[in-house]
Amino acid sequence: MKLSIITINLNDKEGLRKTIESVSAQTFTDYEFIIIDGKSTDGSVELIEQHLERISYWVSEKDSGIYNAMNKGIRQAKGEYLYFLNSGDALYEKTTLENIFAGDPHEPFICGNFYMEQKGKLTPDTSYQGRDWRLSLYDLFAGFLCHQAFFIHCSNFEKYGLYSEELKVISDWKLFYQGIAIDQLPVQYVDTFISIYNMEGFSTQIGGEIIYEEKLQVCRELLSEQLTQKLIRLYYLDQNGFVTDIMKSKKWIYNSFRAFCKIGRILGFVKE
Repeated sequence: MKLSIITINLNDKEGLRKTIESVSAQTFTDYEFIIIDGKSTDGSVELIEQHLERISYWVSEKDSGIYNAMNKGIRQAKGEYLYFLNSGDALYEKTTLENIFAGDPHEPFICGNFYMEQKGKLTPDTSYQGRDWRLSLYDLFAGFLCHQAFFIHCSNFEKYGLYSEELKVISDWKLFYQGIAIDQLPVQYVDTFISIYNMEGFSTQIGGEIIYEEKLQVCRELLSEQLTQKLIRLYYLDQNGFVTDIMKSKKWIYNSFRAFCKIGRILGFVKE
């Protein structure tokens, strides 16, 4: 089986309906559809029962958080690739999966474009197009990759383990950090829109302070303290207005500074 689609849900019946309908409409059929429900009481379970012919596995029971729910799905998954499409998110069009797997890819990560949805408005994001995926440690420390824009080969979970359940919001970021930033595993970009990402979910409502603290926790686990401190210093230089306030009239200096912040290769963080 090529793909396992994992959807987690808690009391979001209408969002879940949207997700189920987008999966059921796919022209590509070599997938299984796994739904992990957190014991919803809003009719979500009844909705799932109405679509059993399109669902490979489902369960409705209490969980300890979003990554605990995702890990339940990972344990059930049989696909070569895993894809996390949360309740309220949707595959962009009925040929989405067909477009992704037309060339029978086998890279550790596959990515594409996505739409961000907020209050009914769709904003396209094509930032992964033409990107150099030899990311430095700083690139990902200062940013994110959209979970719903990536198909993750099952070997990554064998290598790095399941999602860390002690982290509230960045366990998927931790996996990307390990695989893409530290180990420099290949990423295959496919020029197609994959998903409509609901920006009103839990992960987009978490404050920046919690995200930053969890990133530091991950870096201290995976990197030396010396490298972690260098990342912190660069991050604060990049965030505290040093560039925009003092050098905003000198665009070439600004661009040079941004380039300097991506110091992975200069300091030997990235394998050549």
